[in-house]
Amino acid sequence: MRLRANSAPSLRIVVTDDNPKLLITIVEMLVKAGHAVFAAYDGRSACELAEYIPDLDLVISNTRMCNVKTPELIVRVRAAKPWLAILHVGDPLPETGPLSGVPTLSEPFTSAELEAAITNLLASRVAVQTDPSDGSARAGRN
Repeated sequence: MRLRANSAPSLRIVVTDDNPKLLITIVEMLVKAGHAVFAAYDGRSACELAEYIPDLDLVISNTRMCNVKTPELIVRVRAAKPWLAILHVGDPLPETGPLSGVPTLSEPFTSAELEAAITNLLASRVAVQTDPSDGSARAGRN
C-alpha cells in the first residue's frame, strides 16, 4: 500500500469482469480514486496477474466469467497468496466452504460504495500486532 497526496492509501488492485463495459467502469472508478489498477478480461488472466504482480493489495472479481470462474479464481488466488484480499462483485457467494469470507458488493453500485467496500474489507483483514510480552510481531484479527 502506498500513500497518495491526500494521505489516503493507494492500492494495487487486479480487477476482472467478462463484461467490458462494467470492467472499464470499475477501472475508471478505482483510477479516479488514485489506485493502480490492472484489468483482466477473464478469470485466467486475473489469476496470472494476481500471482505475478508484487505487492498486490486486492483482487476484485465478478460472478460470471468465462474459462476460470470466480470460485476457481478465489481458490487459486488463496492458494498462491492466502493473505490477499478479495472482493466479489455480483450475486452473493456461499458463506461456507472455500468461498467463505469473501465479501460481495451487489450491482449496481457507486464509486463511493465501491471505495467503502474496499475500506471495510481491508480494515477487517489480518493485522500485524506487537506482542507486549516480548515485542515480537504476531498476526491477529482487527
